[in-house]
Amino acid sequence: MSKLLINENPVMIIPSLAVKIGLNEAVILQQIHYWVHSSRHVIEGRKWIYNTYKDWQEQLPFWSESTIKRTIHSLEKQGLLLSGNWNRSKMDKTKWYTIDYQRLEELTEGEPMTPSEEPQPAEDETTETETDPNHMQVDLYELLDDNIDEYIQQQQATPTPASNTNTSSRENTGCRSHLLPE
Repeated sequence: MSKLLINENPVMIIPSLAVKIGLNEAVILQQIHYWVHSSRHVIEGRKWIYNTYKDWQEQLPFWSESTIKRTIHSLEKQGLLLSGNWNRSKMDKTKWYTIDYQRLEELTEGEPMTPSEEPQPAEDETTETETDPNHMQVDLYELLDDNIDEYIQQQQATPTPASNTNTSSRENTGCRSHLLPE
């Protein structure tokens, strides 16, 4: 039995981040981080993604486009979200996004990592809790990466319905139209 009530891809919320920057902002920033982590678009030393407000609304269907637009503007004002126009044609107004991980680290006192870094335990840390030998610490980044790889393999092995065959056209975009895998 799944730990989810409905067999659907969940959206991740980090409570401490939501307290500091706002619930909507924490959800969108985490979603952007998810996509930036796997992006192949490196510009000026940063990984970038791009999406329209409509594309974001497809990923986060519980919000209107105007709520998403307000939330993205809030993240930009807070200095957490960087945006730009990296399109070949200057007439193309699609916004590109990346996270200012240095600003985020200042805000959260060193908690997050940049998308290219893998969390490493400090020299004096162990993977097991010393007070309880049955309790192990779990590397959430590694767990998410494993679940994402497993999810992608399942999706590739499962034939898609005829109405949903256009997913390959999103492959080379800065972002894809589904939520975090379970």
